[in-house]
Amino acid sequence: MFISKQKSPKRILGGRESVKVAIVQISQAYLNREKSLERACQGIQEAGTNGAELIVFPENWLAGYPYWTEGWNTEQRKWIEGRVRFHDAAIIVPSEDAERLGQAARQANAYVVMGANEMDDRPEADTIYSSLLFFGRDGSFLGRHRKLAPTHQEKTFWGVGDASDLIVFDTDIGRIGGLICGENAMTLVKAAMIAQGQDFHITVWHGSFALHKGPTLVEDDTEGVFFGQSLSRAYAVESSAFVLCACSWFDPQDIPDDFPYKKGEADFRNYNHSNGGSTIINPLGIPIAGPVHNQPTILYAECHAWMRKAHNAIMDATGHYARPDVLQLLIRDDTGWRRAGSRAKLTLEMRDALLRSAERHDVDGERVLQLASGQKAET
Repeated sequence: MFISKQKSPKRILGGRESVKVAIVQISQAYLNREKSLERACQGIQEAGTNGAELIVFPENWLAGYPYWTEGWNTEQRKWIEGRVRFHDAAIIVPSEDAERLGQAARQANAYVVMGANEMDDRPEADTIYSSLLFFGRDGSFLGRHRKLAPTHQEKTFWGVGDASDLIVFDTDIGRIGGLICGENAMTLVKAAMIAQGQDFHITVWHGSFALHKGPTLVEDDTEGVFFGQSLSRAYAVESSAFVLCACSWFDPQDIPDDFPYKKGEADFRNYNHSNGGSTIINPLGIPIAGPVHNQPTILYAECHAWMRKAHNAIMDATGHYARPDVLQLLIRDDTGWRRAGSRAKLTLEMRDALLRSAERHDVDGERVLQLASGQKAET
């Protein structure tokens, strides 16, 4: 372990030498928002008591992933009852439920990231999203990230997010952002997050699973095939961030006996792959805690600023290892097209190269320079 002899002018980890983080890998009370909130607050309290300043829960932890299969041929009673329970278990922000999570974060003096089924708070909409909810150590709601592209059958349960959700939060322990499950395989989405600079990247999953087994599409995996581990380790190397890979561990005993889909039935058995596997990964892509499978736990790790500093000296993905004169990522939001990340500082050589390329392709050179430097270009 290294201790800095002087303070860095760059506020890596918010200027801290280290930050203790935690992943809460416990089972929720399935589709029971109230009881799940009680467990969440207990988990936050325990992790905070043990010194964690960033506390993360897995994908859709509040209050359960939709494990069942449905279609046009689903029995009507099952479909209605399952959907009503899914609806009623979702959280709305702002609400008293959200305030409870904020209060727990404040009492723990920690930042909390909660994977949740989040319902649109507009009175005219009942759309539910797969979301990450971010709470500050003062209990405030910092913001959310809604999954941009639900995967496969998930599209029947969740709506889609937009560019406003591709956000990184600047805090006193560092810059925090996150993506949900398969988003971590979306190359341009990852690039948009990395371009904003992250000290901590949250990646959440509904377990450790393989996609090449049967009889269902996703099957239990504890043998290292789970692609979420590979993606999380790669993201750490690409971004120089600490990656908190939070994977659900689910106890089937938490499924209510009166739930319309019965345990073990062909259309309700995917919960078996929620076997944990949470891991905390350093910027070199090396696990420093976990993975832990098949049991409830709170996983802890101490994240040291020197690890990021040393990594960036080798591979600064959005600094000396980037080529903004060759490649640019543009994001379209309600203001129009904008360059991902902060404004680029173009050298004279870069400006000349961009202007020559614009002339060759009969494109407005000034507009190209605006886009390259992060300024809004007129459409």
